[in-house]
Amino acid sequence: MSRLFSLRLFLDLVACVLLLVSLAYDWLGNTVHEIMGTAMFLLLVSHNIFNRRWYGTVTKKTRAPRTIITKAINLTLLGTMLTLLVTSVLISQAVFAFLPLNSSFTARQVHILVGYLALITAAIHLGLHWTMIMGFVRSRLGIRVESRWASIALRGLAVVIAAFGAHGLFVLNVGSKLLMQKSMEFWDFETSTPAFLFHLVGVIGFCAFLAHYSMKIAANSRFQ
Repeated sequence: MSRLFSLRLFLDLVACVLLLVSLAYDWLGNTVHEIMGTAMFLLLVSHNIFNRRWYGTVTKKTRAPRTIITKAINLTLLGTMLTLLVTSVLISQAVFAFLPLNSSFTARQVHILVGYLALITAAIHLGLHWTMIMGFVRSRLGIRVESRWASIALRGLAVVIAAFGAHGLFVLNVGSKLLMQKSMEFWDFETSTPAFLFHLVGVIGFCAFLAHYSMKIAANSRFQ
C-alpha cells in the first residue's frame, strides 16, 4: 500500500488519540482541551477529504448487511462529530471566545454526551475496518505467513482488552453521560490520570472487538 495510505492511517490515529485525551478535561484544563479539540477537527477534515469518494456511495442502494451497517455507523459518526463541533463553538471560552455566542448548561451536557458517543462510534468504525488495518500492518512488516500460535495469543489478548473495556464502561460511568444524567462521581485526575486513559483505551477495544467479530459472525465465517 502507498505512503499516502500510511499517512492517512497515522493522521487518523493522531485524531483518535486527541479525542481520547480530550475527554480528560479536568486534567488538561479548558484552554488545552479546546486547542486539542480544534486540532482533532482539522485532522477530521483531512480524513473526510481523503475519503471524499465514499460520499458518492451513500445514496446507492445495496442489500449487503455489512455495507448498510458501515454506512449507518459512518453517518452516525459524521453527525456526532458535527454536533461535537457545534457545541464546542457554543461553549468555547478560549479558541472561539471572540464569537458573540451564549453558552448554556444544556449545551455543555450535550457536548459531554456526544464526546463519549463519538469515542464509541469511532471505536465501532475502527472495528469494522480492522481486517483492512491488520492487512496493511502485515504488509508493512513483511509478514506473509500467519502463525497459528501468534493468532491464538492475539485473540486471547483481544478478549482480555474487551473484558477490561466492558468493565471500564461501568468504572467511568459512561451510561450516565450518554443519558445526560447528573452524577456526583468525579474522577480524581491528581492521583490516577493514567488509569482513566487506560479505561478509555479499554472501552475503544471493547467496542472495536464487538464490531469486528459481530460482522464475522453475521457473515457466517469462522472466529478469527
